[in-house]
Amino acid sequence: MSDIQSIKRAFDILKAVSSAGDGDGVSLSELAARARLPKSTVSRMLSTLAGVGAIERVTPREGFRLGSELIAMMSHVPYPRSLCAIARPYLQALSSATGETLTLCVPDGDTAHYIDQINSPHALQVHDWRGQHLPLHAASDGKLYLAGRSDEQIERYVGQTLRRYTANTLVSPSRLKREVKAIRRLGYAWTNGEYDQDIVGVAAPIRGEGGEVVGSVCLFGPAFRWPEEREAGHLIGPAKATADKISARLGFLQPSLSRPPKTR
Repeated sequence: MSDIQSIKRAFDILKAVSSAGDGDGVSLSELAARARLPKSTVSRMLSTLAGVGAIERVTPREGFRLGSELIAMMSHVPYPRSLCAIARPYLQALSSATGETLTLCVPDGDTAHYIDQINSPHALQVHDWRGQHLPLHAASDGKLYLAGRSDEQIERYVGQTLRRYTANTLVSPSRLKREVKAIRRLGYAWTNGEYDQDIVGVAAPIRGEGGEVVGSVCLFGPAFRWPEEREAGHLIGPAKATADKISARLGFLQPSLSRPPKTR
């Protein structure tokens, strides 16, 4: 096998691992099928990739996932590009499981900055939010970031004039502070037409190694099709679980990745 062919096959295997989006890893048989390579070839290359830390074995399933050395290399890539690379397979898995549109978002000052989006297969598509910045009080992601701030920082934010975008936008400081307290208790933020009156969704926090909120996963859809919050456990739970898995890959240790979603 030539060096160029070996490099290409190694890259194919890495892509196959990263596309799995499974915290338990992907099996040898699945990898061989995804990479369209013989199992014997994949097995040999996995040994080499594991030896340099690009791949790591996950038990008890005996699967494989991206290794710590590769994640460390990605940490030197300018943020948030590195977060996109780490999060995308998990986002793809969530999109496939729910059939809904979702975004990846990061805090940027007093705004929520949308850096990636995966669209649902539904014929009616929502707006592409990539590259946009939304005010904290008018988006589920933004309210989530407010909940991660100190009380003093929240007072500073609500002390300014809060712009109203729809009839549902939280522009009352007291109402917004009550919402923040609820988000801290529940571990997610719900939006109901607060920036765009036709969009309903849920955002869950992605935490860095120290527990700080460094981003969020937002699952959303058109208001006419989405359930009310009290009936949306089948969407809230997977959104939180996906954010937890991404957090774990960033080094944050979760007490549990399977907590059932609470409702108000």
